Amino acid sequence: MKLRARLAWTALAAALPVVAATAWMRARFEWKDAEQALVEFAVDRMENGGREACEDDPEFFPPLPGPRDRLPPPGKNPPRPGPRPRPEPREPRNRPFRPLNELWAYAPDFRSANPHAPPFPDELRDGLAGGAKVASAPWRVAGADGIQVAVRMTWEEGPCAIVLARRPVLGPPGAVGDLLLGSLALCAVLLGAVTLAAGPLVERVRRLTAQVRQSAATRYASGTDVGGSDEIAELARAYDAAATAARTSLESLESRERALRSFVENTTHDVMIPLTVLQGHLTVFRRKAEAGASADREVVVDALQEAHYMASLVQNLAAAARLESGELGIERHFVDLAALVERAVARHAPIAKAREIHLEHAVPPEGLGAEGDVTLLEQAVSNLIHNAVRYVEPGGHVAVVLERRGPRFSLRVLDDGPGIPESMRQRVFERSFRADAARSRHPAGMGLGLSIAKDVADRHGFTLELRRPEAGGAELELSGPVAGEPPKSG
Repeated sequence: MKLRARLAWTALAAALPVVAATAWMRARFEWKDAEQALVEFAVDRMENGGREACEDDPEFFPPLPGPRDRLPPPGKNPPRPGPRPRPEPREPRNRPFRPLNELWAYAPDFRSANPHAPPFPDELRDGLAGGAKVASAPWRVAGADGIQVAVRMTWEEGPCAIVLARRPVLGPPGAVGDLLLGSLALCAVLLGAVTLAAGPLVERVRRLTAQVRQSAATRYASGTDVGGSDEIAELARAYDAAATAARTSLESLESRERALRSFVENTTHDVMIPLTVLQGHLTVFRRKAEAGASADREVVVDALQEAHYMASLVQNLAAAARLESGELGIERHFVDLAALVERAVARHAPIAKAREIHLEHAVPPEGLGAEGDVTLLEQAVSNLIHNAVRYVEPGGHVAVVLERRGPRFSLRVLDDGPGIPESMRQRVFERSFRADAARSRHPAGMGLGLSIAKDVADRHGFTLELRRPEAGGAELELSGPVAGEPPKSG
């Protein structure tokens, strides 16, 4: 159901109880007014000469209207001339005149001396028998509604102790029609007001609906513009906030999806190349072993180098996956940098020795520490050493130097390799970037090593810089604040 129709039906449903309550209240007030009027009529009539007339001739009370039987004026009792002759029998029932208010007198046993008086109503009898002074009930006469009341008079004996007053018409003429017309007018006014008030509201809702659909069709690139400061405007603003969050989430997901596709493609390529080379070396080993010949040292060194490169690549892929997930939390603990350097150098020493590269290191004898994630820091330092060992010519030199400079530590990795041109130093830490000299020597690889090292340094608040020493080659320096002493166990 549309909003406008729903509001119209709601207004109509709300108007019906109001109309019913109004009709009931009006009927109730009219009933009370008519009841009070009849009671006052009966009491006034009986207390102003009616009692004497009734007790004097109860069989013909109330008398027919006429000069002879007209009641005396209020406050005056008629003279009692003595017994008057009984008139000729007459038929009150066939009298042409019927007054608006009827009045009948009854004895305490609810019987009337007038043979033409109606039987006393049972519902009124029950009311007075319960001790009430006045009782009322509906009266149906000649197809019309009326009211009848019974009043117990102050005198408790005699043929006129109880009177019954009846009125055949209740309410002013045309009251029902007026009430019906008034109710219809009220409903029409309510429906018109709801329609007029709901028009702008429905129009704004429709405009908001169209804008929401347009925003969804454009992948939440467009927002809503309904204006105002009411609940619909608040809904529009809430949608805009949700759309912005959804658009950011979609862009992040798409970016990650593109990065994942590129990552998988490059990973497959980078892993397959050294794996294929390693398989070729192993095939050479098998053939020579089958022929009973010893393997060439150069082939063994190449195979070892490819295996070492694959191990480093897999470690970097795992670190890159953790960094790219966005859920990585840096677990900061005291890290012994001297021990970390010695482990990293020992890891790369076999491949350096096999390639006849002089790999040396120097750490302060008193030790040196920092706060950080030991796994990520060790991976970053290992990447710096691996980068130097991989691109230095056989017979070259690589040095790892850890020292303290005031409140900061300095970890430098120096080599006498080809170095990196000045024009490319600003991009060396970008993901998937590799300098031309390195690319020509080792075409495989995504350039993850230095990028991961830079990312780890930034997450720890450390600094990673690339320099070119005067003697040539390259120098990478990782520096940061020195931590206190390691916690003592026990």
